Amino acid sequence: MNKQKYKKYLWGYFFVAPTIIGLLILNIYPIFKTLLLSFSTSTGFEEYVFSGLNNFTRVLKDREVWIGLRNTLIFSAVSVPGGIFISLLLAWLMSREIRGRSVYRVIYFTPMVAAPAAVTMVWAWLYNSEFGFLNYVIKSLGGATHSWLHDPKYALMSVIIIAIWGGLGQQIIILVVAITNVPRVYYEAAEIDGAGGFVKLFKITVPLISPSVFFLTITGFIGSLTQFDLIYMLYNANTSKAMDSVRTIMYQYYRQAFVVQDKPYASAISIVALCLILIFTGLQFVAQKKMVHYE
Repeated sequence: MNKQKYKKYLWGYFFVAPTIIGLLILNIYPIFKTLLLSFSTSTGFEEYVFSGLNNFTRVLKDREVWIGLRNTLIFSAVSVPGGIFISLLLAWLMSREIRGRSVYRVIYFTPMVAAPAAVTMVWAWLYNSEFGFLNYVIKSLGGATHSWLHDPKYALMSVIIIAIWGGLGQQIIILVVAITNVPRVYYEAAEIDGAGGFVKLFKITVPLISPSVFFLTITGFIGSLTQFDLIYMLYNANTSKAMDSVRTIMYQYYRQAFVVQDKPYASAISIVALCLILIFTGLQFVAQKKMVHYE
């Protein structure tokens, strides 16, 4: 390798060094540290000894972990498909020639630029059992009011609605771009055959934008399986009678790591969550061979 080529490579490594260093310190090292901790037991004063599979055995017997796993799976199964379906319909409508289309796009994207804490506070007010706007409307219509966040029957669905609403902006923008890039010739051919709007949507648009839908599905499931912030901000006091209905597996990890201060056990919970994410991601990549169409 000549001197000039060597300098070129050296400058290249110099510019990517901050990213590589950050990746090693903030991502790679914590993964290996967590894995080592999951096979350890604390002896106090940040000292740990190897304990084999004891933490994982404990995870399998922990009722709260299983409850968190159940809630996480329900949360994912409802919020991801539901959010993508709603986003798809709205993106389809906003990709058509309608008055104020740009304004609607800005409105739906607004939740993405709002701070999660602010969003949670607004929804907590909307759901408030005493003076919340939702109960006010229901009461005005003669219906029965509910404690949406603290009644076990409604708590998880209330959180799911917040999650879906918060993710609409990004999903709509991605789907609008994908829909507008579909060649018009397909729609023109369908119109000649007498196809209506919904036929064109589900027979032409959806198959041709399936790579974008697949991307949103992958990222959506990863985000939902690691759901923590909404539960933390809405139920941080951990005194709600609906806690068993909304706690997720990552919230359980947080409690064990930072409240109970049992980091080895918390690490084992996080490894279980990681395996769950890998399984779901793998299944989706297997399914994409039949469900995703590339031009």
